[in-house]
Amino acid sequence: MSLSLIVTAAVVLAAATALVIWREPALAFGQRSSAFLQNVRSEMRKVSWPSMEDLRRSTLVITIIVIIIGILIGLMDWLFSRILIDLFGRVFGG
Repeated sequence: MSLSLIVTAAVVLAAATALVIWREPALAFGQRSSAFLQNVRSEMRKVSWPSMEDLRRSTLVITIIVIIIGILIGLMDWLFSRILIDLFGRVFGG
């Protein structure tokens, strides 16, 4: 008997044993997964998707708000840096 035949037989025996031992949990997992995907599909049918016009309007509003906040943060950064530079310049004689 060759070593490769013995190794192959051991692997096949181990795989068959694993299949017998873990068959029930594997089947249960498959059933739970299937039920989950069916529930996801059912819930996705209930979703109210926005129209293209609503999507454009919302995107425009968000873009404008982000630009305004960016400008405000930039102005605050500039103002605080001016205040701190002037304050430290006077305190430390710079």
